[in-house]
Amino acid sequence: MKIAALVAAATVGDGIFALPYVFYNAGWLVGILYLLVLGAVVAMAHTVYLKTLEKVGEKERLLGLSKIYLGSGGFWTGFIAIVIGLLLTLVAYLILGMQFIHLAFPAVPSGFSFFVFWLLLSIPVFLSDGYVMDLEILGITCTTAVIVLIFFTALPNVFFAGIPAINPRNLFLPFGAILFSLAGWTSIEPAYESRRKGASTKEPWRALAMGTGLAALLYIMFAAGILGSAPAITPDTASGLLGWPIWKRELLAIMGLIAVSTVYLPISREIKNSLEKDLRWHGILSRLLIVFLPPLFIFLGLNNFLIVVGLVGGLFLSLQYILIISVGRRALELSRGAKIALDLAALAFAIASVYQIYTFIVR
Repeated sequence: MKIAALVAAATVGDGIFALPYVFYNAGWLVGILYLLVLGAVVAMAHTVYLKTLEKVGEKERLLGLSKIYLGSGGFWTGFIAIVIGLLLTLVAYLILGMQFIHLAFPAVPSGFSFFVFWLLLSIPVFLSDGYVMDLEILGITCTTAVIVLIFFTALPNVFFAGIPAINPRNLFLPFGAILFSLAGWTSIEPAYESRRKGASTKEPWRALAMGTGLAALLYIMFAAGILGSAPAITPDTASGLLGWPIWKRELLAIMGLIAVSTVYLPISREIKNSLEKDLRWHGILSRLLIVFLPPLFIFLGLNNFLIVVGLVGGLFLSLQYILIISVGRRALELSRGAKIALDLAALAFAIASVYQIYTFIVR
């Protein structure tokens, strides 16, 4: 159960707040199908990565494994996909965090509140992994409780009434946002440590699938609750909740801040490990990069939540999972059926990357 909780904690983050908008515009059935299909693919990739770490003894992280099994081209692709992609993920969380700070503390100057929030998120970058894992599990517990409360307080309007099941014009809209929401591979390394200490069964895929499945279930409940009760559906959800009762807005804002903090930690840790273990950077330099670069991106104008989520999910996370699949395919002895399944998953991620480049760069 601890591994499932770790995966869910690293998965359920502020990507959840893009999902009501995605469900509303693409269709609720399309959104659920994306969650099911991508959830299965992600769980499969997580299992491959865990088995790869068990084979190599976690001597290298994903970036180092890319260099070993895919050469210099794989290494530099990995550097762009992992380090830059994860840094942009932190940018997305800070952007949405600003919305929840304003929702929870409207009287506090936004600049001051953002500074305090950013400072609090930066402190755990310097903590040990043991403290971080405990904070992650606490975060997913609190987040789950608030999602369940939102779902039940929206009854009986939680069955997607009035929302189309399928909107053919937006069939590809959910991919980036839902992959962003489901991606939790940064939990696999602490899951490996827990498994090595005897915290898992002999079939790790069950725990990994359970963690991803729990995240998908919470996403559906949250989307249904918001769509059944929010006065307006906006890309970041928070800005459309002004008609909610004050207590409910405050509760959602607190949940959003907890979700940011919960997922910010393992992502920061993964960037730190990639820079220090794979690139041999000095610890102080890597931590300073993690702390100061995301807010710098925001101040330079990269402050549209949905664009950042789509770009990170559709392009950078797709590349990260292609790396996981490619490394696992080289490192592990797999059956013919497993290889075909991994190849199909990698092809889907590659198509999504090309589509995302077209959407955000070409157009």
